Amino acid sequence: MTDHWLLEGTIARAVNRITETPSVNAWRVTNRTVTPALVTGGIGFYEAGNRGVNNQFAVKSTSFVRSHEIRYGFEFDDVSYDQVNQRTGPTFVAPDGRTTATGAQVTILPDVNFGQIYQVTRANFNSGINTTQKYFDFFVQDSWKASDRLTINAGLRYEQETLNGVLVSDFTLKNNWAPRIGATFDPRGDSMMKVYANYGRYYARIPNDLAARALSADDSTSHADYFDAALTQPIPNGVVTTIPGGGDTTNHFLLSGVHPDTIDPSAKLSYTDEFVVGVERQIMPQTSLDVRYVYRNIGRVLEDVANAPLAAYSLEVPGLSSVEYILTNPSHSTAVFPGAAFLGASFDDAVHKYHAVEVTLNRRFSKNWSALASYRWSRLRGNFEGFYRDDNGQSDPGITSLYDFPTNDPSYTSIGVAQFGYRGDIRFLGDPNGILPLDRPHQIKLFGNYAWDKGLNIGFGLNLGSGAPLTPLAANPNYSTGGEIPEAPRGSGMQTVDGFKTRTPFQSVADVQASYRFGVGNNRSVTLLADIFNLFNTQTVQMYDQWTEATFGAPNPDFGKPVTQVLLGAPPQFQAPRQVRIGARFSF
Repeated sequence: MTDHWLLEGTIARAVNRITETPSVNAWRVTNRTVTPALVTGGIGFYEAGNRGVNNQFAVKSTSFVRSHEIRYGFEFDDVSYDQVNQRTGPTFVAPDGRTTATGAQVTILPDVNFGQIYQVTRANFNSGINTTQKYFDFFVQDSWKASDRLTINAGLRYEQETLNGVLVSDFTLKNNWAPRIGATFDPRGDSMMKVYANYGRYYARIPNDLAARALSADDSTSHADYFDAALTQPIPNGVVTTIPGGGDTTNHFLLSGVHPDTIDPSAKLSYTDEFVVGVERQIMPQTSLDVRYVYRNIGRVLEDVANAPLAAYSLEVPGLSSVEYILTNPSHSTAVFPGAAFLGASFDDAVHKYHAVEVTLNRRFSKNWSALASYRWSRLRGNFEGFYRDDNGQSDPGITSLYDFPTNDPSYTSIGVAQFGYRGDIRFLGDPNGILPLDRPHQIKLFGNYAWDKGLNIGFGLNLGSGAPLTPLAANPNYSTGGEIPEAPRGSGMQTVDGFKTRTPFQSVADVQASYRFGVGNNRSVTLLADIFNLFNTQTVQMYDQWTEATFGAPNPDFGKPVTQVLLGAPPQFQAPRQVRIGARFSF
C-alpha cells in the first residue's frame, strides 16, 4: 500500500466428498469358535456419503515503524460437515425393542454353557448427521530490532471456535489466548553466531468429528448378545455366559452414547506449551552447527469421559444402563458417578512431556555440493498422546478412548479381572510416566548432493531411527474392541514371533536420486530424473500386532506377528520394498 505497509487478503474454499459402496451388503461376522478366526460377510463400517465444506477468509498486514516490523491479522472459517456412516447388512431389532439404522458387526464367541453365542459389537440407531463450525482468530506480532545484536519477537494470538451438532448447538470454546515470545542475540557482533530462545502456546482446533459424535449422539451398541445367528433371540440380563478360560457375563446389553455429551460449561480447547533454546555457529565457510533443546508439554486436554469405572457397568450399578459421556478438561478432580464411588476409582491428570536435544550440521550449496546431517535424542512420556491414538489407530480428536473411564481404578483388577474376565490393568493407561507410542529416542538424518557443471546431479539420503515401543493391549470390556487396555506398563515389551522385544527393530532407509539436465535451445531445457527409494531393499518389521484380544474374551491369533489390527485388512508391516521412479521435466 505504501513503502512501509503491506496488506494481504485471501479467500479460499475447499470441498471434500467421499462415498463408499460395499460389494457385499451383509453383516460382518467374525467367528472366534475356530482357529484361525474366520471373517465372512461385508466390510462392516463404511462411509455411505460424507461431505465437508470449508470457506476461509483471512486478512494480514505488515507495518514497518522504525526498528519494529509489526504484523497483525484476522481469519474466519465457516465449516460444514455432513456425515452418513453405515454398517453393512440389514437392520435388526435390538434387545430394547428398537430397530437399528445400520447393519451390524457380529462376533461368534464360544461359550461354556450354550456352545456359542452371537455378540453384536457395533451397530447404530442413527446414521445421518449434519454439523457446522464457526472459527476465528486474530493476532499481533512485533519483531523488534532492539540493537545490532539483539532482535526480540513478541506476539499474542486469540482463537475461538463454535461447534453445532444435531442435538447440541453453540458449543463455544473461547478465552483461548496464546502468547509468543522469543529473542535472538549475536554475542560476537560478527554475524557468525546466534543464541536464541523461544516460548509459545499453541491451541488445538477441534475438527467437526466431535460435533458429529459428541454433540449429536452416536446412539450405538457397546455389545448386544443373542442366542441365534439371525439376531432374533436376545440373551436376557442375568443369564450367565462364560467364555472358556474367561469370567462370567451377566450383563448382555449395553448402549453407548444414547444421548449427546453433557457439556462442561467451563471446558476449553487443548493446548501445548513449547520452549526452545539453542545456539548456532558458523564453523567454516558455508557451514554452520546448530544445537538446540526443545521441550513440549500438553497443559490441558479436551476429552469426553464416562464418569464410572468399567466394573460398575458389569455390576449393573443403577443408573448405568448405557455409557454416557461428559465433554470436559479431565483431571484428578473430575467427579466420578456417585453410585460407583464405592469402587474407589478416580481420574488421572493428562500428562504429555516431550524432551529433545537436536544437533544439526548444515553445509549450504557451494562449490557444487551441499550436505545436511542431524541427530536428535528425544524422550516422550505421559499418558496422553493427543488427537490421534497411535497404538490402536483411533482418530477421534477430542473424544478418544484414553479418558473414557477413570484410569486410577483398583476395581478393574480386583473385581473386573477376578469376576468378569477382564484382562490387563487400566492403571497402566493412566501412568503419568508411561512410554507413549510415538516415542523414538534416536533419529539420524544424512542428506547430500553433488552437481557437475555439465548438468549431472547426484543426491543421497539416509534416515535412521529407533523403533516403536511395544505394549500388549487387551480389549475394552464394555466396547469389546481390541487395542485398548495395557496388560503391562507401556513400552515394557511383549513376546513376538522374533522373541521378546521392547521395541520394533531399528529402522533405516537409504534413497538416491540422479538427474541430468541439457538444453534444447532458446532457453529451453529437459531434465531426466531417476529416484530409487529403499536402495538396499531392507525389509525391517515396522510393527507387531500388539492386540492380545481381537475382541473382549477372544484371544487374537495374530498377537506378536508382523501385522497390525489398526487398519482393517492391512498387509504385513514390513518396510516398503525397493521402488524406482523415472521422470522427465521440460522447462521453457
